[in-house]
Amino acid sequence: MKFRRLISLLIIAAILIAFFTNPREADFSKFIQPTAGRVSSPPLIEYESKLIYANASVTYFSPVSEQGKLMAAASKEKYIGVFGRFWRINN
Repeated sequence: MKFRRLISLLIIAAILIAFFTNPREADFSKFIQPTAGRVSSPPLIEYESKLIYANASVTYFSPVSEQGKLMAAASKEKYIGVFGRFWRINN
């Protein structure tokens, strides 16, 4: 019984810590700023905050000229934020 109670308290503590350290959109903008500064056009940032974590995706555009037509090549990166940090999700 004590083991179950200890595990339950640890899970509740982890959820509370994740809730209070949930990163904000401004934190993500600061996190992505060094990478965003290296591209020619500003990236498109989509940010969604959940109760204890956050999802963010960044779309980078780079203009490409092909056969006299101007096009945009795009790449997308996804991130998850929890405990005040962001990690890249490889798809």
